[in-house]
Amino acid sequence: MPHIKRWERGFLILMVSAIFLLSVALILLMTRPAWPATSAEPQAYSCEDVRRMIAERGKVAAIAFAVEHGLSIRQIWQIRRTCKV
Repeated sequence: MPHIKRWERGFLILMVSAIFLLSVALILLMTRPAWPATSAEPQAYSCEDVRRMIAERGKVAAIAFAVEHGLSIRQIWQIRRTCKV
């Protein structure tokens, strides 16, 4: 860019940087963290409860029930690993 003056190049770099930073700030501000609507912790289940529910409903229905009642997939995976079901 030989025909652009030094201060014009600086201003251009400043404007591009400002637009980039504002874009990043807007993206971060507009994407709220996904928090549950209620702050109450989901009910704790024992291994006996989990085994009984799987025996009554089946594995897929038990997982669907747990998701409906506020457990995340990670929590379900941890329960299954702990209870070995």
